[in-house]
Amino acid sequence: GSMSISDKDCQRFFRAGILTLKHGTALLQNLLDFKLQQMHLSLRELLYLHRHDLFHSWYKNGCCTCPTAKPSYFSGHLIKSQYEDLFELTKTPNRVCQHVKTSLHGICSCRYEVRKDVHTRSLDIPVSSTLLLNLDDFRYDDASIEAIWELRRLRNEIIDLGSEMCLIEEKFQLFWNRLVSSVGSIAALTSADSQDQTTEQIRSLRDDPLHLYSAMTVVRTISHGNQRELSFLQDLQDVMGMQSNKRQGEVLAMLELGLELFSSTLSQSNLALKELQNCKFLLYGGNFTGLAKNLSSPWMKKLLKARLQVHEQTEIWREMLWSSDPLKSKVSQTLSFKSCGENVKLSNDRRCAAWNFIESDGVTFSNRPMDHLEQVTLDVTGSGEVAIGAIESDPVVQSRRLSSFSTCPDLKTAVIVKTYDSSYQVKISRDSDLLIVFCDDQRYVMEVDQKKKPWLVFNLRFGDLQIELESEAHFPMKFHETMGTNVQSVGGTKRLLRLKHVNLRSTCRLSRRLRNGEEVLLNVCQEKPVDVRTIPCYLSLGISADGLQNGSLHEDQPFISASRSWLFRKRYDQSLCSGKVRISVTRRGVLKLVCPQGMTETVQLSNTEQKMGVAVVFELFRTELDIVSYKIRG
Repeated sequence: GSMSISDKDCQRFFRAGILTLKHGTALLQNLLDFKLQQMHLSLRELLYLHRHDLFHSWYKNGCCTCPTAKPSYFSGHLIKSQYEDLFELTKTPNRVCQHVKTSLHGICSCRYEVRKDVHTRSLDIPVSSTLLLNLDDFRYDDASIEAIWELRRLRNEIIDLGSEMCLIEEKFQLFWNRLVSSVGSIAALTSADSQDQTTEQIRSLRDDPLHLYSAMTVVRTISHGNQRELSFLQDLQDVMGMQSNKRQGEVLAMLELGLELFSSTLSQSNLALKELQNCKFLLYGGNFTGLAKNLSSPWMKKLLKARLQVHEQTEIWREMLWSSDPLKSKVSQTLSFKSCGENVKLSNDRRCAAWNFIESDGVTFSNRPMDHLEQVTLDVTGSGEVAIGAIESDPVVQSRRLSSFSTCPDLKTAVIVKTYDSSYQVKISRDSDLLIVFCDDQRYVMEVDQKKKPWLVFNLRFGDLQIELESEAHFPMKFHETMGTNVQSVGGTKRLLRLKHVNLRSTCRLSRRLRNGEEVLLNVCQEKPVDVRTIPCYLSLGISADGLQNGSLHEDQPFISASRSWLFRKRYDQSLCSGKVRISVTRRGVLKLVCPQGMTETVQLSNTEQKMGVAVVFELFRTELDIVSYKIRG
């Protein structure tokens, strides 16, 4: 058929792809978030609890945590690259167990730690469904389990169809009906709202014109998933190499995954399925020579060839969709910023981007006034700001005006605690008409009316912070029932509080891609602190020639998506957060980055990357960016 986005069969493919890969992915992420919230756990805590089980999702040999000489069994399977979306190898082993000595690269579960930047939003369907289906914290009825499995199968089928990228009417009809039933059941597990939203998405996807960026998401996601599967097939084909590199612990998980992938897409009578099953028997029997021979047979070459076709097809579509991308404007004399996050403010003809947060409506109070000589401790962790102060009237009276509480006339603010990825302890005590706050080795004093009693006020102004109250009193102080719409107490004690919706988001990007011969010079400076305390700040910079995967250059959190590939990804902290950053692409396609301290790094762009141009994305935290100059070099 003709290959273009206007072709009917191609459109059907993309509609099915968007519902599976974009909305299906988001539904599993939402379900995971929903379940974690019910359990009062964060994703990192969940992964930490199951770190040993999950290690055996990809590595089926024993490790030092296994209770017996036999390796522990885990029902799910991931390949190493998927496991590494969740965990990372620590540079130095914290202890030398015998596995670290005997296996190449010292592979053992004790060497892996939960990734610091792991986030439900960066997990694709195979990874999020593995967690949902195989961790015993999660319980569902059989129909829901089947719906999640069905979505996994549909995802495998869409990637397989990527070699053609078209669907004829009757095949589409069958696929679509299965898909609608699966995503409907998954949406119903979180909330009625989610179900309505999904119904609406399904309707608009069937009838409305296709959105270009959503089509790009599909191509990008297929390319990423296929790339991973292609590389594990290539590894399997060279199973002797894996044996000699002491990677045999990974082979079983790969075979399991191969079986699952191809039983979604091949008929049961297919030779490849029988041979993969046969490979498992050979592996169990310890017959490595037979295994190696089988894995280099023609049926394997055929599987590889099909996956290489998917790869070629995604490359063709990437370039094709790219050339119709409105972002890919002609080189013009101007360059500006485009804001994607709610906490970035643009000015000066969009040539200046400044971090400027929006209050998050996160106010709450102490459940009783503070007594004379009472002391409480507040632990603040995470990133953001919490303002601590007092009010001399019952918080219940204030419940109507919480959303604009920082402008309340009766409010007295003692201190604003600013943190970035750290934890602070704030001690608060009252001595008759004085409220004394110790924080960061500084003492802040505030007067209160002796005749009236001071209730404490805590305003989580923005970020992802968490605050915890500790009190030695006979009736320990807790947080009040009256609180803003965006705060929630965690656990039953009313002593731990966090924002429901975090808002550190502050991303912006250059208004278009840079191409050969262009150069831009940016000035970075830190936000002027209002008070004397040093303020943490940073600037993240990402340069990528990727397709707009997950629309993520338009999204407010491009840095947490696992499937982007960055040419450069830098993070400038405190000391580097001022000075000039120069980004240029030479006539010959060399991308050059000069950072504030003058360090220069370069990378040669491929032909495809040069055609696409490079996109530049920033994340600001208490920083400002200015475009100083823009040149086209002759």
